[in-house]
Amino acid sequence: MNSEISTLALEDIDTIWEYTTENWSIEQAEIYYKEVFSEIERICLNPDIGKSINEIKAHHRRKLVGSHMIIYKCKKETIYIDRILHQRMDLESNLDV
Repeated sequence: MNSEISTLALEDIDTIWEYTTENWSIEQAEIYYKEVFSEIERICLNPDIGKSINEIKAHHRRKLVGSHMIIYKCKKETIYIDRILHQRMDLESNLDV
């Protein structure tokens, strides 16, 4: 399957990068960045790998990676990455529900 990353998810990745470089290092930010995109590839290979969050947003799933969760939905042959949020963040207030 193909993937498509929303503008908000790209902004999330930028925020994660900035936070990691400021608090850890550029090297750690690169490692984490690669982990996030590896997890997106795994989702594309097996879209059902994530836990359903239908009770919060219909047809969406979440997949944990490090301290974050990738919020996505599958539509035909494309995985749409909506957000990449820290696990402590409230889903409802950060998703357009």
